[in-house]
Amino acid sequence: MSTHPRLVTPARSVDDLSQSQLERFQRHLSLHGFGVEAQLSLLDARVLVIGAGGLGAPILTYLAAAGVGTIDVVDHDVVDRSNLHRQVIHSEQVIGESKASNAAAVMRGLHPEIVIHEHHEPITAENALELVRNCDVVVDGSDNFATRYVVSDACEIAEKPLISGSILRFAGQVSLFWSRPQLPGWDGELGPTYRDLYPEAPDPGEVPTCAEAGVLGVLPGVVGTLMATETIKLIAGIGKTLLGRVLVYDALTATFREMALARDPQREPVTTIGADVASSSDAEPPREEALRINPFTGAPFAEDEVTPREAASALREGRAAGVLDVREGWEHSMGHLDGAQNLPLSVIRQGLAEVPGLAEATEERPLYVHCKAGVRSREAVDTILRAHPEAPIRSIIGPYTEVRDAL
Repeated sequence: MSTHPRLVTPARSVDDLSQSQLERFQRHLSLHGFGVEAQLSLLDARVLVIGAGGLGAPILTYLAAAGVGTIDVVDHDVVDRSNLHRQVIHSEQVIGESKASNAAAVMRGLHPEIVIHEHHEPITAENALELVRNCDVVVDGSDNFATRYVVSDACEIAEKPLISGSILRFAGQVSLFWSRPQLPGWDGELGPTYRDLYPEAPDPGEVPTCAEAGVLGVLPGVVGTLMATETIKLIAGIGKTLLGRVLVYDALTATFREMALARDPQREPVTTIGADVASSSDAEPPREEALRINPFTGAPFAEDEVTPREAASALREGRAAGVLDVREGWEHSMGHLDGAQNLPLSVIRQGLAEVPGLAEATEERPLYVHCKAGVRSREAVDTILRAHPEAPIRSIIGPYTEVRDAL
């Protein structure tokens, strides 16, 4: 079995373990190639976990159960019913409550002696370095590119190892990034970071989120468990790490493949955090109605784009020919604006259907289009305009629920 130096040198001995810990971790203590020293390293380690959602659920569960002594969990969100098909650390009983607090309660149930620091805030360029510096390893289970760049930059500056994972639809990937690795074979050599895998962030809205594209519920369980495994291996000093490799999992074909990853020798070391991405991360897209900035593109609103508040005002005052909901039928059934006609984007793309309300629309009373947040409505409007270039139609950029709440 290959090994490497333990990330954490234990400061205690087996005599320091409580009776319950001796019982709880006995399978580790008796495991050849792991044993007492590795378990003590886990107990003395401090891990920062970004996100208590889909990936965070298995990460936090297994790190706490394995005996990581201190865990910092960063998540400012609350539990929603739509989370539960994949975020299995939460349940119906805690809908509306803090994800970080509920995850902490579950972890304490698995290991009562654990120390947990809850951070009810997004990780940003302003606070990332302070959070990262206090920990031995960082595990990023966030769900957007801005956060991943911020976390990677902070880890590169602080020279901390970062285990990163991502998921979308039916596939996911895991890797270890470390700017200055303390591992055999990397003596003095700079290691790859997230910016070596993705040198430039995609344009906002270019890559759909899980909320827009969907995700197989069990997928974060597979990928998050792999991330927890890599964290435990790194701390305990066992096995071969994923540094320099990206592991890609395809659930539909039940296959794993591996890609080699090297640091770009031409890339300048990072000295600032998230300089080219939004400084705030896991939050919902900013609602900059006063500035009229599209949160998905970062560009000023187009002439045919409106904010939820503007759409609500038009609907209240009778200045709308109608509302078109381009979400799927099951989404429409869960909730929609009063009087909205449902024509899914998937049907609009085929160009097979008439658009309800379009014939009655005028510039004074245009047709308003909504989806869940504004990405699909934008595409729907563009598609309709290609067939009807002069159509008086508006895309609502922002959550349709804000239109409903403002009515």
